[in-house]
Amino acid sequence: MGHPHPLDRPPRLSLEGRGGWLPVGLIGAYLVWNARDRSVPLGPGVDYAPAWAISVVVALLAASVLARHFRPARPWLRPVEAAAILAAAAMVLTDLTMTNQPLRDLGIYLKAGQHYLAGNPVYLQAPMTARPADLTNYPFLYPPPTLPPFAALSMLPTPIAQAIWVGGSLALGLAALRIIGLPWRWTILAVAWPPLFQGLWVGNVAVPALALFALGPWLGEGLVVGAVFKSYTGLAALWLARERRWRQIATGVAVIAALGLVTLPLTGVGQWNAWVEALRLYQSSAQNVPALYGFGLPRFVPFWVFVALAAAAVLAALRPSGRESLARLGTATVVASPSLWGHGLLVAVPSMLSLRAPWLWLAIGITSAPDGLQWWYAVALIAASWFVPEMRRPEATANGPEEAGVPPGEPLHPLAANLLPWGGHAETRSG
Repeated sequence: MGHPHPLDRPPRLSLEGRGGWLPVGLIGAYLVWNARDRSVPLGPGVDYAPAWAISVVVALLAASVLARHFRPARPWLRPVEAAAILAAAAMVLTDLTMTNQPLRDLGIYLKAGQHYLAGNPVYLQAPMTARPADLTNYPFLYPPPTLPPFAALSMLPTPIAQAIWVGGSLALGLAALRIIGLPWRWTILAVAWPPLFQGLWVGNVAVPALALFALGPWLGEGLVVGAVFKSYTGLAALWLARERRWRQIATGVAVIAALGLVTLPLTGVGQWNAWVEALRLYQSSAQNVPALYGFGLPRFVPFWVFVALAAAAVLAALRPSGRESLARLGTATVVASPSLWGHGLLVAVPSMLSLRAPWLWLAIGITSAPDGLQWWYAVALIAASWFVPEMRRPEATANGPEEAGVPPGEPLHPLAANLLPWGGHAETRSG
């Protein structure tokens, strides 16, 4: 009797069979622990943990009934299905906690446009010493070329400006997820995922900017231009150098230079000086008001540790070639973010989708609770998969996924039809 072929054996850490219940237990324990002092909605509301537990029990019972009716040959829920139910219940409750000052980030942008039109200072003039009660009074940190567009938006009645921004952000966010490879049904459901929901709720530029990242494999110039809004996201442009796409780098830099020159008569050199000074003042302000870091690493570790971790993440992301490297660089920008909020994890979506289904739902479960330091567990899980190939989905071969040892469709993996983000089947993995 011969030995079984290696592809006939489940890969280590794939969590097949009974091992698949491990993520379910981890998600459940994590959510109960994380929600011990939280309520829905925040403040005077019901306790999060019992509300979540009741929702899970009801959903599990309903799912079991449906499984018995539509899948009589296998009526019991798979572990990954239970994990998805636990995470989905947490998503809904977490979204309900976001009741504090909707569209506050958009408010920052609109106020910057109004100050610019009125000839008042736009950028921070002195270090902050306390968190403002009105969150739309947070500092505006984007460079001067963004001022004319925000000024134009601020001239509209506020409800119309808000509708345009939220509608446009939603459309671009959904388009980005479709480009990355999510089928429509998963794309619509992804709106409930807290990083995306939070980005829409506060009106942050991270949601529409995700489209530039998603187009990276085909429109690499967008990876460079995206740095206009959040400079650290420019790290993703290192992928262009990794792939020797020098023309796209040059074009992206030229686009940024053109934006600066075209808007210079409108903004003047003074706004550029004020912006540079505001960035310096913001760093001083963050030391006085740690809340300005969000849950970015500089809030919790010495600066040299933050720099070392960011450098390590970037180097690890550059090890493989092809789109895998770009996906990893998205996660590396999360590590390198000096300040971080939930919507900052949107660029980690391709790396998350490279995980096998049990690990993917564990990462989703972690990020389905209200955001905070504990979301770094999900980032650490993604980074661990870079060094443990069994945690990741293998590539399909030219003759199809079965030859590569990949089941035609992992249960409840959004990319069952495409195997990897961006629909690629011919990339070469390493590391």
